[in-house]
Amino acid sequence: MIPRIVKRRIRPMWLAAVASAAWVNRKDVMRWADFLRRAARQRQTRPLADWITEAKVRAAVTSDPVLRRDPALEDLAVSDGVVTLMTNTAAWPDSGAHVRRLTKIKGIDDVTSLALADR
Repeated sequence: MIPRIVKRRIRPMWLAAVASAAWVNRKDVMRWADFLRRAARQRQTRPLADWITEAKVRAAVTSDPVLRRDPALEDLAVSDGVVTLMTNTAAWPDSGAHVRRLTKIKGIDDVTSLALADR
């Protein structure tokens, strides 16, 4: 059992560490927050399996240190086994190891790119 005095002294440090981690990874935090917001709004229109597949793809992007920090990657969407990477440049992504990693996820057939400037 941890004494109450220790808990009171550790809590501010723990909260500061969580806030610091959220700030450093703010782009990922915002992508996940947008995903959760969209999932809550559209929960009746898409099957749960599609949401789970998209969450797996997002987890793969978040766990890849190069892909998650890529400034060109804005967001992604999954529809019928096709991952659409929304980017702010038309030249991304290449058919490199990161895209191959996403196609290895169960339920993903193809990875495409959509430049947001084209929308």
